[in-house]
Amino acid sequence: MKQLIIISNDRLHFSSNTVCSDFNDTINIIESLSKINYLNFFSRKNIDKGIHEAKVFNKSQLRISQIKSLNLKNQKICMISITPFNYLIFMIINFFNRRIKGFVILRSDGFKEYESKFGFIGKKFYGFLFKTILKKLIPVVVTSRMTNLKNYRYLKIRPSEITDLWKKNLEKPNLEKANLLYIGRIKKEKGVFSLLKIVKDLSIDFKLSIIGKNKKKISGIKNIKFYNETSNVKKIINFYDKNNIFILPSYTEGSPKVILESLSRLRPVIVFKEISHVKENLKGIFVCGRNADEFQKTIKYILKNYTMIQFEIKKNKILSRKKFQSDLIKIIK
Repeated sequence: MKQLIIISNDRLHFSSNTVCSDFNDTINIIESLSKINYLNFFSRKNIDKGIHEAKVFNKSQLRISQIKSLNLKNQKICMISITPFNYLIFMIINFFNRRIKGFVILRSDGFKEYESKFGFIGKKFYGFLFKTILKKLIPVVVTSRMTNLKNYRYLKIRPSEITDLWKKNLEKPNLEKANLLYIGRIKKEKGVFSLLKIVKDLSIDFKLSIIGKNKKKISGIKNIKFYNETSNVKKIINFYDKNNIFILPSYTEGSPKVILESLSRLRPVIVFKEISHVKENLKGIFVCGRNADEFQKTIKYILKNYTMIQFEIKKNKILSRKKFQSDLIKIIK
């Protein structure tokens, strides 16, 4: 069995036969790579277990003090996203061993993400990390439209969490009013606060359900309900089924898995112009301006033409979790 070093900024919880995290996409990657590799982890530790879990038997946790004695002759690196923590681990490894080989998985456009959070300085800072790491590691990207990618050789992959369960027992939507849904992190760069401002100006009857952490920060708003995040797929499917339109308000995205989830349950998706690229060739995704007027017009159009839109959504070829894991294994081998 081959050895692979995983560098992850995400907080991971380890037990004798599992790895847990609050981020399902990270767990999906780890589960994939564990099928053919012994995984050595550099990561931030999580005291809590985390809501997502992967069975991983062949693994170890590494300390910074062990970097000097690492043998990278037959061992590659897989970095999950570019962050200051990951950069620090990478540079220490590089200091003791110049023959670094491996990959960095880029799940979103870090330039835009850091700019949305920290402005111009944030974008420049991420650019410095990006250029340094990509001198040694091959980028594996979820979209070819990432900033500054054209100057590098890269590999592309499409992430997915879709299993056969997502295609079973499809339910008819209640179209009496706009039942809107958002599932994800409640962060500035995810556009949730922008969405809350927009829905305050809607004149139509609606309900917005938000599933994610940090709900206390923005509770007590009329027509909006907050729910704790969950790893239970049946519960997640139920959220999609009980609503009729999924909203992805992010300022930056790579290839968001929630879009495939929503389309798998035949629920149309609305995104704003900043991430119009996620539409690609998928049917059932609608792009509008980040304002109440365009947002409301798009909602009305979807509700009025719902049957026709669902018919078009059925034509989509939705990538499966199994195919994603198979493709990732082929790339990082």
